Amino acid sequence: MALSPDDDRRVPALRQHDDWLALSDWSDRAPDTPALLQQGHFLLEFRVPVQDPTVLLQVQSPDGTRAFSVFFDPIGGLSLLQRDGSQIRRHLLPGPLPQRQGVARLTFGFDVTRRTWDMTYDLPGEGTRQTFQGTDPLPLHTADIHALCTDAPGAKRHPATLWFGLTHRTTGLPDRAPWIGLNTPIDTKRGPVRAGLLRPGNLIATVDDGFQPLLHARRRTFPSRGTFAPVVLRSPFFGLNGDILVSSDQLVLISGASVEYLYGEEEALISAASLCDGHVAAKDERRAVTDCVALDLGAPFLITADGCCLMSACTTFQDLPRRALRDYEALPLLAVLGRTALRHVA
Repeated sequence: MALSPDDDRRVPALRQHDDWLALSDWSDRAPDTPALLQQGHFLLEFRVPVQDPTVLLQVQSPDGTRAFSVFFDPIGGLSLLQRDGSQIRRHLLPGPLPQRQGVARLTFGFDVTRRTWDMTYDLPGEGTRQTFQGTDPLPLHTADIHALCTDAPGAKRHPATLWFGLTHRTTGLPDRAPWIGLNTPIDTKRGPVRAGLLRPGNLIATVDDGFQPLLHARRRTFPSRGTFAPVVLRSPFFGLNGDILVSSDQLVLISGASVEYLYGEEEALISAASLCDGHVAAKDERRAVTDCVALDLGAPFLITADGCCLMSACTTFQDLPRRALRDYEALPLLAVLGRTALRHVA
């Protein structure tokens, strides 16, 4: 049966709440979410350029005693306001702020115990970053951020806002990582099994090393917009029977005459993002949040999914079984996408 990325809802959601305490358009709350967060990070991505001074996010508590807002001014800078009763803090990252067509990210880190905060504005992929630091932040009421996430009364967001989230982490922020959609059919010793139903100990079919035991099936939740936007690998170029949803940095095995001609290799690995031409692969921002899974076999293995070969999750990209192409190396390949089969059928 052909499975589409939208069918991931058929797999039970068993989210791990180790990353996000709140995530835009995500109604769930982690069971151990504190009411008052003393340290952590708030992240926000939005479309740029933004021409005029704009309130990107704003929320006020039902009783009017608390407020949280983010204000963007290309000339004046980024301003994050916290109000809790009679206490008011306005944290400013001075401008002017560079803008290009694309995505900008705000990262606000705070530690009430140490009485410090830092705010970073960057254009992911552009190498442009500005940071400013200050003192005396207020604790963050997680209920206010949750109200923003669920568009509760008193919450507003600008159309330029792509996603935002709150994490308790002070280092090692939740970031992009290779993953596959829960509904992706993975070849196992007992036949195709949806990735979201796999459990440790299941024997996974690999291209080079027979069946290998699954060590971990890490369930994650990520935003599906901005720099986190996933990629749909379209059938029949990759999956034989249906589209396959993967993260933008998921490595995919490609092969064929064009690959050998361009790179001198019969097969090569390439990130899903590098394959996006709108035809055989495309970014997918139809959903706000994606539940996904990273399949860890203990080492880099090529696993098969409905005829498509994907790299298993691994903590390092050393000792990969095939050469991994850099993003710029994919440019000549884009010219031939759709004219030749790049799918690797096991």
